[in-house]
Amino acid sequence: MQTTPALPAWTNAIRTTSPVLLALAIWLQAIHPAWPQPAPASNEASPYGEETHDGVSLTPLLGPWIRNEGLSEDPVQKTASLYPGNNYAARLLRRLARDAADRFDTLLIRVKGDAIVILDDRSVLRAYPLDVRKRQDHWPDNVEGRILGFSESPTIETSNAEWLRVETFHRDGDRLVRVVEFRGHRTAGVKFRTEYDRPERALGPDPPDIRRPAHLAEAAPIRIVPPRGGYRELLSGSHGFQTLVIDSRIAAVDFIVDGQLAAVARKPPFATDLELAEPPREQTLEVRAWGPGGVYAGSDKLVLNRLDRPFAVRITTIRPEQSGENSRVCVQAAVSVPRNAVLERADFYRGEELVSTLADFGEKTALRRTGTVPIGALIADIDPNDFVRVSARLADGREREDAQLLRGAEYQSEIDVQLVQVQVLVTDRRGNPVSGLSPGDFEVRENGQPRPVERVHAARDVPVVLGLAVDSSDSVLPIWRELHSIAASFLETALAPGDRTFIVDFDDAVRLLQPLTEDRDLLSRALGRLTPWGGTAVNDGLLFSLLQYGHEPGRRALVVVTDGIDTRSRTRPGQSADFAERLGLPIYFIELDPSDHAHAADDPSGITRRRALMRRREASRRLRWISRRTGGRLFSVALASDDPPWTERIEEVFDRIEEDLRSQHVLAYYSDRPLGARAEPEVRLTRRGLRLRSAVPLPAIE
Repeated sequence: MQTTPALPAWTNAIRTTSPVLLALAIWLQAIHPAWPQPAPASNEASPYGEETHDGVSLTPLLGPWIRNEGLSEDPVQKTASLYPGNNYAARLLRRLARDAADRFDTLLIRVKGDAIVILDDRSVLRAYPLDVRKRQDHWPDNVEGRILGFSESPTIETSNAEWLRVETFHRDGDRLVRVVEFRGHRTAGVKFRTEYDRPERALGPDPPDIRRPAHLAEAAPIRIVPPRGGYRELLSGSHGFQTLVIDSRIAAVDFIVDGQLAAVARKPPFATDLELAEPPREQTLEVRAWGPGGVYAGSDKLVLNRLDRPFAVRITTIRPEQSGENSRVCVQAAVSVPRNAVLERADFYRGEELVSTLADFGEKTALRRTGTVPIGALIADIDPNDFVRVSARLADGREREDAQLLRGAEYQSEIDVQLVQVQVLVTDRRGNPVSGLSPGDFEVRENGQPRPVERVHAARDVPVVLGLAVDSSDSVLPIWRELHSIAASFLETALAPGDRTFIVDFDDAVRLLQPLTEDRDLLSRALGRLTPWGGTAVNDGLLFSLLQYGHEPGRRALVVVTDGIDTRSRTRPGQSADFAERLGLPIYFIELDPSDHAHAADDPSGITRRRALMRRREASRRLRWISRRTGGRLFSVALASDDPPWTERIEEVFDRIEEDLRSQHVLAYYSDRPLGARAEPEVRLTRRGLRLRSAVPLPAIE
């Protein structure tokens, strides 16, 4: 078997070009760099590619930029002070200044073919030929342009019948400086300076005591997608295994079970069938990815058939031992002990009176692989109106108990404790979430048999694991500053103490910006590091986000912010949808629709625009299907509409998601299914006028 060489240091992959809103769809093509090699020692390596022209390096100018308000001149204020009159020249220059103020907040520069391409804050795209002898043909708004020269940095001239604009770009340290002069063809002009930061620096640098997570690099090129199986079902025999491959250069994948090579897949989607042990037992699956020429690319591991049990106590048997004046009963119970926990003591009560204590379970619990410890005691001097109570305590201080009335108690065969917990979201007929539900509002059946609902927890009693996946492609650059602020505010208000969140961003690649944390400052700073650039890999980002949940206990939800059109995913479109449906946690999509906001400069006939609109409708249908199947929602926010502004509408969307999260419930019932057997609870509502939007079995909540 091959040995795994040390993983080489990964450089920042050269970002591929991709659509910016809809306007960019017609001119983008993928750039595939060679297989990653160790990063060079120089700090000048650019993630935006290396471009030179006439001996002048354009690389420092490329990429996304956001205006630094403190260092930039205000075009409106400066022009008004220089030209306060009401003549033609003053009116023209003030109009151009207002237009510049609206367009200059964000900037995206790249080289495409033989032209410099610039996208402004209104998503207007203009391409300027690198050949200074050529002039760009008229754009739809009767504007044309050319590059005047490259003496030290590019100088660009843009004009129409009324006005002329000359702008020069150069780097000043870490910032981009743009000097613009506006003038009429027969009038004087005005010149002003604008300075830009990279998006990750726009909110200010991290304090010295804040260390960036090691996970900011792009995600590992391969991940294992857990196989199909029922809730808590142990797997044996033949099962299909899929992988999430987010690097197109992977040429082969080894599947290794318990250290032995079991299969090799040599073509996408790198899936295979594996024979698992019978009877089922805990096994380890490892995948190793290889690039061209046998270059090691990365690996992932998954432990199969690992059941992490909740801490629970259930009285399983109350059996009369004697009758008459000195009657007594035998009370037996089962204690479910979580992995790596130690049962310290168990107490038996008659009413509120302690009658028996058992202790020193350390060795016994360590030897029981099922994690369930049977306990029992005799309780004398009982009365039919009494109740018995059993309390268990772990060494870490956690306590659980169960109680049962003696009246009507019948013999029960001892069963293993299988506490099943189901996350539910209930709405009224108008679709508004309903809170304050009780066990009597639900009916649970398992394999056709009714199961009493033991308790129903409100959202405030069960912490949530919330995922936030943000599209960081070109399309979010014009709205990046507002989107960061709104998303950070949502996390600040929606999360209660004990709730945890992770943040994923995706463009051409996928990254884990912030692993699960309760720290609101870390979450806000992670959003601040989001750098808009590149294409959109919705499928990869969605599947990667779903894999972050693993066996994390608690309520669950995923919020995905995207323009919806997938242009860069390596996974099949149905792969993320299939796993999302299997996992079942509610997925909320916030679809940013810039349809009427973009101007396709190279598409005067509108053909590409119509094709793009068809792609958007298809993407929306797919997102809607996933959200409905998982109990989530799809919200579409049109960026072009100003009634009300899109910022207010997206804030309302986040408010509705927050309301859903606060209205979730977790119901619990006991199952008599054997350990590792498939449990498929069927949840119904007993109260009229209510609707069950989602019911998702959860991992054990401690």
